Order: sequence, then C-alpha cells, then structure tokens
Amino acid sequence: MIQDVFGLPVNLAAPFDFSFLGRYGRPFCVFDEQTSGNIAFGMQSEKYGKLLVKFAGAETINSRYAPEIAVQQLKSAAPLYDILRHPALVSLAGHGEVAGGYALIFRWTEGENLYSRKVKDRLRHQPQIVKLQALDRVFDFHLHCAQKGFVSVDFYDGSLMVDFATGRIAICDIDLYRQQPAVNDIGRMPGSARYLSPEEYELGAPLDSITMQYTMGALAFDFLSRDGSRYADQWTSDPRLFDIATRATHPDRAQRYPGMGAFLSAWREAIRNATVY
Repeated sequence: MIQDVFGLPVNLAAPFDFSFLGRYGRPFCVFDEQTSGNIAFGMQSEKYGKLLVKFAGAETINSRYAPEIAVQQLKSAAPLYDILRHPALVSLAGHGEVAGGYALIFRWTEGENLYSRKVKDRLRHQPQIVKLQALDRVFDFHLHCAQKGFVSVDFYDGSLMVDFATGRIAICDIDLYRQQPAVNDIGRMPGSARYLSPEEYELGAPLDSITMQYTMGALAFDFLSRDGSRYADQWTSDPRLFDIATRATHPDRAQRYPGMGAFLSAWREAIRNATVY
C-alpha cells in the first residue's frame, strides 16, 4: 500500500502513524525497501538542518523480520555508532523509543547509495586515486572495528554512500556488526553473496578479522574490476593489488592474511610502490 506521510508517498505493508516525524521537520525523501524492517526518512528543519531518521516498528514491504524483532535489532545497534565512531562512519545524533518503536537520528550525509547499479558504474569510471582513497577509508574503518574487538556482519555495497562532488565515501549501516568472539549461529549470514566468506555459510564457524578481510577483498574487486568480477583481465589497477585482493578472498581462511592489520599493511605498501595510481 502507499501511505501519504507529510505529502511523501511511502510504501508500507500496513498503515502506520508517522506523525512523530514532525518534531524533526519535514521529510523530503524516504528509503522504504530495506529488508531489515527499518524505514528511513531524510528530514529538513530550520532547527536541526538535515537529518536522517531510521525507524523500526512499522510493517515495511520487504522486511525479513517482524516489527518487534526489527525494533530490538535497531535498539541493539545504537551503541555501536558510539563505540565504533570514526570519520568514515555516519554520525549518530540521538536515539530512543518513539511511537511504539525505536529511532536512530543521524546527521545527514550527502551521497548516493552504492547499491544502485547506476551509481556503482559511475564509481568504477572515477579516477584510480578516488577509488583507492575511498577503499582506504573503508578499510581503515574496519581495521578500527577489529582493534575495538568487532567484526562486520551484513556489510555490502548498500552499506556505503559516495559523494561524487568530493569523492568521499561514508559507511551508513553497521547495525548487525558483532562483538568478538563471534560465531556463525545462523547458517547463511545476512548480506550480499558477493561479500560473504565461506565461513558465513557454515554454522558454528568463527567470524573474526580474517572473515572481515575477505569482505574487504571482495569490495576491492567491486571497485577496481571493470565488471566486479575476480578475473585478472578485468582488473584496472596495479597487479600487486590484484594479488592482495585475491589472497584476501581465498576460500581457505588459512591462506588469507592473519587479519585486517596485515591485509591493510600489505595493501598500503603495494600502493606506495605502485607505478600507476
């Protein structure tokens, strides 16, 4: 069904009262197709400027979860944005219970979501230095996560926003990241298949810095391959970086780098010695 929310058409599975949004201004855009059960509104107000309000509690059209589960997951995610605060991560301004659900309030981040094929294609045509700087920013955040004792879960291209005017990239979703020690307690972990390591399909397998390194290697192929594949003839950057990404995404975790630190150190050393950026 389509519901009018302050003049904005919103796709929902059932009606919901979003009048609480009025305290943050007026919505100018909505993200209503996520599988997480969350719905997010871009808000504009004279008092706060631009914000993003992410809310759980409504019945959304593509949710994998009942509203009460989505609420609990979003509530559990709130502390992560403070614990893992980093220049690459969107900035949490507040959170709390509202309208029978839960909301996270973020300062607005300019950019386009990389889940869009059109946006991804545009990124792949950016200069090498822009792509390498964006990757380094994402890698640095995940090294930070490892150092804080956390592992990424459900990270994929839809977790990223890129601002083509500045070349800056931002991580916009860490809701399911886990504190270590962590194990695969589901079987098939959430996320895009392109980014999932073999252990993220194996019940009881460890989820750690070596797992996270696989995800980052997969992201490198997504950015630096012409078509996102892992073939050498599609690679557009220095071949040493191809070798590092290949090792990082080895199916056998024992063949990968020992962790995010070793992976990122090798990656940065290869860039310093690269003949072409």
